[in-house]
Amino acid sequence: MPGAVTKLKEELRKVLVAALFFATGFSLIHVSNRLLTEGSNVQIAGLTRALFGGLIVAKVLASVDVLPFVHAFPSRPLAHNIAWKTSLYVTAGVIFLYVEPFVKNLLFRGAGLSTSHARAWQELMLPRTWATVIWVAMLLAVFVTIKELSRVIGKDRLKYMFFGRGGKLTEEHRFRDAA
Repeated sequence: MPGAVTKLKEELRKVLVAALFFATGFSLIHVSNRLLTEGSNVQIAGLTRALFGGLIVAKVLASVDVLPFVHAFPSRPLAHNIAWKTSLYVTAGVIFLYVEPFVKNLLFRGAGLSTSHARAWQELMLPRTWATVIWVAMLLAVFVTIKELSRVIGKDRLKYMFFGRGGKLTEEHRFRDAA
């Protein structure tokens, strides 16, 4: 039983870290959209939606991570893993952007299959949706890069490289200062 609790804590920590990262990123996107559309009568989603979006993306990432083909290149250079996982996560995100309004129209608004598909497709094809997808793709690329670096060099080394705190690392681990 203690092993299950430890595993649950680790998975919860992963989801919360991803949720915090993406909630922060979506909040920045929200603020920039707000500044760009000031005075134009364009309605944009609220800050609360940006925060919940972080939780949704974290859940999508956790769901995609359980698929067997996600970790397809464990012994290849990091660029392969980063490109592969980022493309999988972006694809899952775009699928979610289609399915969410489709289900909303089908179940909650009583529209038929054809109408739900047309409305979901129309919403997916909006320029602001694709602008958001581009932002999310860049956030995912940064997130996956840091996640893969952490996997390869270890969390402690990565924390030390970025923040310089924590336990002292040996000289061989200080490759950051070697150049």
